[in-house]
Amino acid sequence: MMMSIHVHGKHLTITPALQEYAERKIGTAQAWFDEPVTIHVTLAVLGHKQEHAVEVTIPYHSMVFRAEVKDIDMYAALDEASDKIERILRKYKERARRKLRTQSREMAYNLQQTRSAASALEEDEDFPVMKVKRIAMKPVDIQEAILQMNMSDHSFHLFHNRASNRMEVIYRRKDGTYGHLLAE
Repeated sequence: MMMSIHVHGKHLTITPALQEYAERKIGTAQAWFDEPVTIHVTLAVLGHKQEHAVEVTIPYHSMVFRAEVKDIDMYAALDEASDKIERILRKYKERARRKLRTQSREMAYNLQQTRSAASALEEDEDFPVMKVKRIAMKPVDIQEAILQMNMSDHSFHLFHNRASNRMEVIYRRKDGTYGHLLAE
């Protein structure tokens, strides 16, 4: 899998050894993604204190994972930044797994309840329906609906809004922002 790591320096010249160390330490974050990502690493020397800062930014779809660490030693700061971004990615991945496990249990239950009703509906259609998908609809807020949409990599998501107690749709616009559809 091809990844891209961009190492930049602020008030600091990046030596080949520092470049290689940063790529080796921060590059392990690629293992958390199922597709190539671009990782931005900024190394800086701050002020007269000679404090070193490492900032790691990983844009992924509509999310941005970010870790920032300051230390008196640049290599120690890189080690700590690597550990920190790994913790952030592990936490995100575990949260996504928990949500998917909960949703799949609810989906299995709903599928058993509605299988016979769906087959009766499909037989009466004038327009051919090529696929029927059942989803569990637990009430969520808009931010959780956006997170679920982003995790599934779809451009829209139907959800049961906890605040309004209604079915609503959230969708990703071409400019990267989100839209929200409400039924009247």
